[in-house]
Amino acid sequence: MASDKIIDPVCDMIVDIAEARDQGLTLEYPDREYAFCSSSCQAKFANDPKAYVPKIEAWLANQRDHADGAAHTEDRRATAALPEIDAGVRAWYASCRCCLSDAYPQVVEVLDRERALGHHTPVEVGICETAETHTGPVSND
Repeated sequence: MASDKIIDPVCDMIVDIAEARDQGLTLEYPDREYAFCSSSCQAKFANDPKAYVPKIEAWLANQRDHADGAAHTEDRRATAALPEIDAGVRAWYASCRCCLSDAYPQVVEVLDRERALGHHTPVEVGICETAETHTGPVSND
């Protein structure tokens, strides 16, 4: 494979193939090597690869288009790079908005706007935000 990165088809994170390989987070199939951000994403893919392969194929085609010098506007590139805001992305937003913001700040902006308009229930403080703001001893209550 020409690229050293690939999309994790389960969660849409961009994964460094060599790092994933070092961590045992790749699967080798006849058509290509697939890489994952975590063992849970790897297991979901292994259980039903046909459900995820089209997402990888689309992502790879998009990468080839960009590498071939296709004339895309900057806005179109940014939009094409965003994952679909599906139930998985919404669950990520609900569980840890700050981590989603690190990976996809534009998605968080969209979901924040939806929340502000009352389309979705408010999210809880994420795991990272809780850890960063907690200053006292941890309580087991």
